[in-house]
Amino acid sequence: MNSKQSGRRRFLRNTAALAGGMVVGGIRPGSSEDIIKPEIIKASPGPRPLGGPSQYVKLQRTGTATQGYTPLQDLQGIITPSALHYYVNHEKGDLLNIDPQKHRLLIHGLVDRPLILTMEEIKRLPSVSRIYFLECNGNSNPRSIERSKDVQEAHGLTSCTEWTGVWLSLLLKEAGVKKGADWIFAASADSSHHASSIPMEKAMDDALVAYVQNGEPLRLEQGFPLRLILPGWGGRLHIKWLNQIKVVDEPYFTTQDRSSEMDTSPAGEGAFLLAGKKARAWQYETYAKSVITFPSGGQKLPGKGFYEVTGLAWSGSGAVRKVEVSTDGGKSWKDAQLQEPVLVKAHTRFRYAWNWNGEECVLQSRCTDTNGNVQPSTTETSKNWDVDNSQACVGVMGDDCKKVPRRADRAYIQSWKVTPDGSVLNAFVAPADLYSGASFHGGGAVRELPSEHEH
Repeated sequence: MNSKQSGRRRFLRNTAALAGGMVVGGIRPGSSEDIIKPEIIKASPGPRPLGGPSQYVKLQRTGTATQGYTPLQDLQGIITPSALHYYVNHEKGDLLNIDPQKHRLLIHGLVDRPLILTMEEIKRLPSVSRIYFLECNGNSNPRSIERSKDVQEAHGLTSCTEWTGVWLSLLLKEAGVKKGADWIFAASADSSHHASSIPMEKAMDDALVAYVQNGEPLRLEQGFPLRLILPGWGGRLHIKWLNQIKVVDEPYFTTQDRSSEMDTSPAGEGAFLLAGKKARAWQYETYAKSVITFPSGGQKLPGKGFYEVTGLAWSGSGAVRKVEVSTDGGKSWKDAQLQEPVLVKAHTRFRYAWNWNGEECVLQSRCTDTNGNVQPSTTETSKNWDVDNSQACVGVMGDDCKKVPRRADRAYIQSWKVTPDGSVLNAFVAPADLYSGASFHGGGAVRELPSEHEH
């Protein structure tokens, strides 16, 4: 028997068995006499050039002018509506509104044929559509999660979209990459000169130059009219308002490179020092991760009985292979059902049939990806990375007091506590050593950035 079919049937049997007690949970049999005639409010007459939500739908992003959080707790499936996709801007809150007729993409450097492409020329090339998640490097920061009331505030800097555009490899082949060109330097048209160094291996693999999001042109917050998509890699690298790709022989070590893509490691590898300790350079991929979106912080269960626990899982190194759910704070784990499709480097929806007995409990989820990476608890991260979370280690950096890699701590298992009255609270507790802080100190030569006119 097909393993997926058998797993689905087992899930349905468990669901049916749990749902047998739903009357106790507040759902009662009904009849035609119970039907209530709905209030009807007529919409405005005439054509509707742009669709809009009902006045009864309250979906919205939260945040500031520089970053907006996706309401993960209010969404189903895996696709994030374009209007609710998270954003982080480096323009101090100002959005660029570029005329696509005037926008140009420059490809130059170590190439045989430097190119200046218009949007029309880019759109004439063979296009592809792929579903990928994006996640800000700062999403799920444990130092802020503890102060967060709900999943949107704690984990809302991730979204999943169908992107359409042109493979970057196609553009680079058109330009003709010269021997010895191992990196590209991708830059934005924004005034902050946002830019990153990207290995040629990734550029020639699955990097996408996108101009469409969920079937429509990119939204302003997503870098209209053109942006870079690097599937599975940290969000800061996905350059918006893309206008320059320079092919080079070594990385530039931009501010983004130094502050976003380097982690400490037990081995102390790398050319840069992170608060006195050598850093592990170029940690691009996001870690295997999941979060329960229902029940989650700020929500309330009306009473004991059957509920479907649901949430999202993702990994930057592959597809989600398994999600486990615990209802006892990690003492025991059971497999959740993965909702199809399960795609590489995309959000995966999981579901778990649960009969709540009305007692206090702690809900958690744990993701395992196709490469065997398992989402860790705070103590497991310390063990896996050979680090010390003890109080004696707070504020001390050195070989005798190793630290959890900064990016690894973004994947900690999230805990939600359900109280006897049905209230759901954030029960996440970060290890103390995360609060000691860290900063970069240059340990190698930093290459100068291209001058402003090259943008």
